[in-house]
Amino acid sequence: MRLGPGNENERRQLLPLIDDLQAAGYQPDEVWADRGYCSDGLRAELQARGITPQISRRRRPGEPLAPGQTSRTGTRGRQRVTRTSDPNARHRWVVERTNAWLRGFRRLTIRGEPSSKVYLAYLTLALIVILARAL
Repeated sequence: MRLGPGNENERRQLLPLIDDLQAAGYQPDEVWADRGYCSDGLRAELQARGITPQISRRRRPGEPLAPGQTSRTGTRGRQRVTRTSDPNARHRWVVERTNAWLRGFRRLTIRGEPSSKVYLAYLTLALIVILARAL
């Protein structure tokens, strides 16, 4: 487990996390990630480590929709934008659902703990509560 600052993009933590996992003897076959991790350099680094990257691609303005991808019109501020569906989202729903459950614990959402050890202890307790509710 890696804990980084809240104001840093979590993409920076991916490769060190993979390196820590490999050092501990785990070799993931695939890494599934959303569009926030879309980077050719990141894909190349994962492939160099023997991992197949399943990272959703950002759709650039003017690019055609991928097969099976839907779109709808939305707004960003006052500007009208086209929002597209993520074809890989159905594979990542378990992680997204778990993150939503964790956001239900206010102490984890509003992080005011002075120590990362205290935060990790509350995170562990929240995960135990989530597992206990599932039984």
